[in-house]
Amino acid sequence: MKRRHLTDGLRWLVATLAALALFRLWPGLDLAVSAAVFDADGPSHFPLGQATLVQWTYLGVPWLGRLALLACLVLAFRSATPPRWRRRAQVLLLALVLGLWGVVNVGLKDHWGRPRPTEVSAFGGPHPFQPAGTVSPYCDKNCSFVSGHAATGFLLMAVGLLGPPATRRRWWRIGLAAGLLIGAGRVLQGGHFLSDVVFAGLAMQGVCLLLRAGWVGWRWQRRRVPIIGAHEHPHHRCRTGGHQRR
Repeated sequence: MKRRHLTDGLRWLVATLAALALFRLWPGLDLAVSAAVFDADGPSHFPLGQATLVQWTYLGVPWLGRLALLACLVLAFRSATPPRWRRRAQVLLLALVLGLWGVVNVGLKDHWGRPRPTEVSAFGGPHPFQPAGTVSPYCDKNCSFVSGHAATGFLLMAVGLLGPPATRRRWWRIGLAAGLLIGAGRVLQGGHFLSDVVFAGLAMQGVCLLLRAGWVGWRWQRRRVPIIGAHEHPHHRCRTGGHQRR
């Protein structure tokens, strides 16, 4: 089990370094993707972002995240919740608090300083473009790196985190698809670069891997302690009984 966790972590690290190398070596990739949906002469510089479905998704996703948080709190601490769903709610709650709020919103969005596409000079904004991974002074809070909306979609990866491999793969695919679709809408709106979406997914996947490793390790320790006690306790009784017989 430990070897599997190390393998998953190594794959995540390789994917993260590869993505960082890609967007650092070819920073124009972000600009090219956003430029493909940019209209300098139109009333809206990012017209596809005005589509009804894109707007509804933009407005609805944060509310879905809040509803998920409320539902997880109820299921995680309600005594009538079946154990299977209580565990799922607990791990999803941890992913929400540690991943979506802690790592994405507080750790990255509020401290990385990357301006959004609509804020860079290439698309009519006042600031220079900043490649992915560059900490900049051009944004104080709620900045472009990474996409919080996309991270909310990627959060679905955590639903199957404690299940068997087939369940984990299924929910990983669901979370991946949701995050990419929601992130695509934010790119169409000029709210995020492609790399903001990619690294949002990597951030949430990294949190999920840590949560699973920690949860499995904790469960393993809980199982080992009674087993050790069971071996020691009879031996202790035999020795005690032996002294009494003598």
